[in-house]
Amino acid sequence: MDIIERLQKVIEYEGLSVSSFARRIGVGDQTVRGIVVQKRNKPGYDLIYRIAQTFEWLSIEWLITGNGEMVKTKGQSGTEDAYQGISLKELVDYLREKDRRIETLIRENAQLEIMCQNMHLKGA
Repeated sequence: MDIIERLQKVIEYEGLSVSSFARRIGVGDQTVRGIVVQKRNKPGYDLIYRIAQTFEWLSIEWLITGNGEMVKTKGQSGTEDAYQGISLKELVDYLREKDRRIETLIRENAQLEIMCQNMHLKGA
């Protein structure tokens, strides 16, 4: 079962039409229709994030990977519990900031290597 089929199962489980599902998660009808009906696109991060925020009972791991069960079990912690009080948005923001910092450090490292090579050439 691929992510589109799993998304269809979520819509069925909620007893919603494609239009009402789109309204519930706050996206345009054509966005969802292009994924689950026409199968032209795969759901992106923003859509999955909206689904995670709207349907707290849903296992996002299952939606994305197919692993586990669709409905969270009582022992399964929610997003905030899994990250010790950090919301999914905060976690994503944190990871994006870390990515930006890594990119900056890579650029700085490359500049330092060039400077060291230039100094070595001048001293040789």
